[in-house]
Amino acid sequence: MRVLSGARPGCAGAGRAAKSCHMDAPPKLMEMMRRLIELPSISSVKPDRDMSNRKVVDQLAEWLESLGYRITVQPVGEDSRKANLIATLGTGDDGLVLAGHTDTVPFDEGRWRHDPFKMSEADDRAYGLGTADMKCFLAIAIEAARELKAQDLKQPLTILATADEESSMHGAKTLARDGQRLGRYCVIGEPTNLKPVRSHKGIFMESILLRGRSGHSSDPRLGNSALDGMHAVMGELIAY
Repeated sequence: MRVLSGARPGCAGAGRAAKSCHMDAPPKLMEMMRRLIELPSISSVKPDRDMSNRKVVDQLAEWLESLGYRITVQPVGEDSRKANLIATLGTGDDGLVLAGHTDTVPFDEGRWRHDPFKMSEADDRAYGLGTADMKCFLAIAIEAARELKAQDLKQPLTILATADEESSMHGAKTLARDGQRLGRYCVIGEPTNLKPVRSHKGIFMESILLRGRSGHSSDPRLGNSALDGMHAVMGELIAY
């Protein structure tokens, strides 16, 4: 885990070099949204489509550090192409976490009427890869907390931006592995039509493996077809 304090990503260091590094304050909300959409961060189980999210993490870290947040960049995976961002304002154990993921799903270019990597406004809507799910929530979280000061908080505010939610969940798994307590309450900015939901749909995945026994067409009864067995399993699943 790499902790940055007082120097933005790409400018980490000590002494005068670090002090001379300029940190940009967050721009206005719509501009933050535009800049995040312009930074591709697709995650996919297909290696040829999978991308790093580090540019998104570094941009968020720069904005939040300029507002006084303590920045932790947590590498995800063996090659550190991806990372989680943990940005904390204030101190304590029972604070609030505003959580979102930095990655997006892949896209089919032929089905887009707008450039997926440029936020376009039309019909009172914003179009772009990640506008709803869910880069724009991270911009909204920064905007909502822009005026907060650490000394005014009784408990900390943490803005969490994870990697690989749309594919492997490696970002969340890395957080769970490290066992770091981030707060007592959490708001996850997934799109819910602006209706608060006090729970989140989960998924339970199982697999069934059947092994047959090879036979010969001269005497099929000596074999055992895995396909026949799976046919029986599928019937049971459909009935269930």
